[in-house]
Amino acid sequence: MFTATALMLALAFQPGGDSFPSGPQVGDKLPDFKAHAHFGPAAGKKFKVHDKSKGGPTLLIFMHAPSDNAITRPGFQFLKLVDKYASEQEKLATQIVWVTGDKEKVEGWLTKAENSLGLKSPVSICLEGGKDGPATYGLNDKVQITVLVAKDNKVVANFALSDPNGNDSRKVILAVAKVLGKEAPKEDKKEEKKRPDGKSAELQKLMRQMIQKDNSEDAVKRIAGEMKKWAGRDEKKQTELRDYARLVVRLAYGNEHAQASLKKLSE
Repeated sequence: MFTATALMLALAFQPGGDSFPSGPQVGDKLPDFKAHAHFGPAAGKKFKVHDKSKGGPTLLIFMHAPSDNAITRPGFQFLKLVDKYASEQEKLATQIVWVTGDKEKVEGWLTKAENSLGLKSPVSICLEGGKDGPATYGLNDKVQITVLVAKDNKVVANFALSDPNGNDSRKVILAVAKVLGKEAPKEDKKEEKKRPDGKSAELQKLMRQMIQKDNSEDAVKRIAGEMKKWAGRDEKKQTELRDYARLVVRLAYGNEHAQASLKKLSE
C-alpha cells in the first residue's frame, strides 16, 4: 500500500468513503493553482490548472504523498480504474496532482515508478502550499486521495478518500460520466473477478505489516514466516506471494530488512 511506506501495497481493499472533509465542497468555486507537469504532453513545464481546464469538465485527483512514499496499494487500485476511464474521455481535463512538502523526492519516485504506475492521464506536482497544497483548496492530509469533479470552474462532486478502493472508483467514474452528459459505464465483471478473496486479504494484511518503515530484522523474519505459512504447499498461494513480493521489491517499498526478505520470497 503505498503509512508512509505503503506504496502500491497497503494491499488492502477496505471500505473507502468520505471520512474527512477535504477540498472545495460541491457548489464552491474551483480555485486556480500552479503545478509542474511530470508526465504527459506538457512534461517539464509549469502551468495553471485553469489554463488546462478552460472551464470545461474537469477531474482533479490530489494524491496526498506521505513523507517517504507516494501512493498506497488501495490508492493505486482506485487510481488505475479512474485513470483508464478518464483517459478515454476527449472532453475531460484530467490532472493527477501529487501534493507534497518534498517536490524533489516525489519527482524521483515518480520517475522511478513511471512504468509500474502506467498512468495515461497527465501527472503533475503541486507547486503551492507544500504538503498542505494550495491554501485556497483546504485539502486534508488525513485522507489519501481527494477527488474533485468540476464544470464551469465549479465543484459538482467531491470525494475525500481515507481508504480508497474499487467501489470508490466506481463512484468517481459515475460522477465524471454525469458531468460529461454520458450514460454510466457498465461495471467490468472481469475486473470484479480479479479482486482478492478472503484468503488473499490475509496476505495483504501481512504485506502491510511487512512494509512498515520501523520494522526490525526480527519482525521482518517473523512476518516472512507467517507469509510462508499462509502459502503452505498451495501452488496458487505460492504464486500470489511471489508476485506480490516481486511487485513490492520492484517499487522499493519497505526498509532494507523487508526488501531483502521480499527478494527471497519473490524467487
